[in-house]
Amino acid sequence: MAKYRLAAAWCRLTGVSAAVVLFFVPMIGQGQTDPAGLETTVAASTADTDTLATLISFAKLRNELLQDIKALNKQIDSAESEAEKGKLRQELEKLESDLRATTRNLENIAAGVDISLLRAKKQEEFNFQKEIFALALLLVLAILLLSRLSYATMQRYLPGFRKKHRSFRVRLVELVHRLFTVIMVIFGPMIVFYLVEDWVLFSLGILLLLGIALTLRHTLLLYWHQVQLFLNVGSVREGERVMMEGLPWLVERINIYCTFSNPVADISQRLPIADLVDLKSRPAKPDEPWFPCKKGDWVILSDGVRGRVTGISHELVQLVERGGAQLTYQTGDFLAKSPRNLATNFRIKESLGISYALQKESTTSIPETLHHYIQQRAEQEGYGEQLLNLRVEFAQAGNSSLDLAVIADFKGELGDLYNRLRRAIQRWCVDACTEYGWEIPFQQMTLHGAVARAELVGV
Repeated sequence: MAKYRLAAAWCRLTGVSAAVVLFFVPMIGQGQTDPAGLETTVAASTADTDTLATLISFAKLRNELLQDIKALNKQIDSAESEAEKGKLRQELEKLESDLRATTRNLENIAAGVDISLLRAKKQEEFNFQKEIFALALLLVLAILLLSRLSYATMQRYLPGFRKKHRSFRVRLVELVHRLFTVIMVIFGPMIVFYLVEDWVLFSLGILLLLGIALTLRHTLLLYWHQVQLFLNVGSVREGERVMMEGLPWLVERINIYCTFSNPVADISQRLPIADLVDLKSRPAKPDEPWFPCKKGDWVILSDGVRGRVTGISHELVQLVERGGAQLTYQTGDFLAKSPRNLATNFRIKESLGISYALQKESTTSIPETLHHYIQQRAEQEGYGEQLLNLRVEFAQAGNSSLDLAVIADFKGELGDLYNRLRRAIQRWCVDACTEYGWEIPFQQMTLHGAVARAELVGV
């Protein structure tokens, strides 16, 4: 039986077909005298001899490798420096790899089968440094997880931690927690490398720490200002007012990332704490303005444009005029036009000139009559409830007329009808003049001036 196994193994090594060997070799045991059988017998004997020689060679090589590995282990134990140990370990890994390959070849030749094909999966070689780098990453993850859990615990159980404006003590606790987490994330892997005596990774960690120290040396003052801001004792503080980008902002929250808002414009933004270093805040008074309008308000700009505010952002303000036309201004340009907000209440002031023939009644009965007439017409046309105040007063004695002032205050809900109300007041004044027979004189300045010039030249 051994003869058959050896013949089959050798045929696999030399590329000879296994079927041919298995067909002719049994004839040897049956005493066949056929010449072809004799040739086959000779070939089989030769194959047996070569296979045995190969097996002996591999066995001898295996024994030599075992002796070398044993001797190398003794050298590693007696080595004094880590550098020498590391070099010897590399040689040991190479010898062990050669030993595994030799053993596998020896088994394959003896069995006539590639045993490695029968194994479910080739095991990966053990790498000490990779494993340590991985004993370090897990530690970092564990530190971050514990930091997160402890932070959640502080939020839940520490008094005042979730308040909108936290005290100095609470902020100091959070700052210490964050700094401790950073220190542990940096030094945790270093401790692992030191304990397992992996001086390569430990040295790289030392270099990293030196680089961080050099960076901090140049930016220490900046970080000190940021620490003051984080503790809410710096130049910008929570709940105060700060000017930035041409707009006033309320400091809602100071943390690693800070929240600013404009309560009237209903806009907000988030900034890193480093951007607050050059800013200054001050306490805000309750009656201080934040923005001249909010979305939905009707405004009149200094150039006469009137529209409803439909959008406000940090960069742009959008208006819609009656009829649907849209106007877009940069926020700075919009503020420069001194927008007049009609959303609360607004006043319309119109004038009416009457003839000098009515001089006697111009300061007494006519203003009272006109007041009553305009009040009645406003109620008839549906503006009575929105008309807050109405006054008719003598304004001045003009060059060609006696001028009366009509002053009407309306609720902000009629802001979109501003120009319509102006025209209505003028119409009511003219109707009153028609009904009561008050003469509205023409302008005579130009005519009088022309007559004077003609008299001077003798025309």
